Amino acid sequence: IMKDIMPADGLMPLYVRNNQAKPSFSNNKISLGAMGDSIYEYMLKMWLQGGKKEEWLRDMYDQSMQGVHDKLLQKSTPSGLTYFADLNGGRLDRKMDHLVCFMGGLLAIGAVTDPQGFHSPRAMATAKAVTYTCYQMYARMETGISPEYVDFRGDDFEVPARAPYYILRPETVES
Repeated sequence: IMKDIMPADGLMPLYVRNNQAKPSFSNNKISLGAMGDSIYEYMLKMWLQGGKKEEWLRDMYDQSMQGVHDKLLQKSTPSGLTYFADLNGGRLDRKMDHLVCFMGGLLAIGAVTDPQGFHSPRAMATAKAVTYTCYQMYARMETGISPEYVDFRGDDFEVPARAPYYILRPETVES
């Protein structure tokens, strides 16, 4: 079903309307964080767990990662930290949830399992860069514990007043 309704850029909005004959997306918010992470993670994992036989899953993953690189990948100033923004109604929301830290590991796995044998230098470079940003989300905190998300405004990132908490997230360690 998801293959049939996947947008051309591979970026999946958060909600699917399933009360009609044919499912469709019911909003235009795109996030690799809360509520959006699993679709991207499991395209690649299902392809791998299935013995790399269902090529359509790898194709969906590759299409999505192209969209992620084209539309969500950002660099902060002045430090040049790599992060993935959300897209809401076509407008970038320059925040990154801690959940997005799974992307470092996902991109690395995608790079080393590339069926073309390229080991995707772009994917591996992005994997390393975003994982470094996730490390910084811990290292720059007085407690050494990352916040739930950060906003990228002004001097690189800041912890918004509404997110100074941590929910025992494993994503940075996974990457």
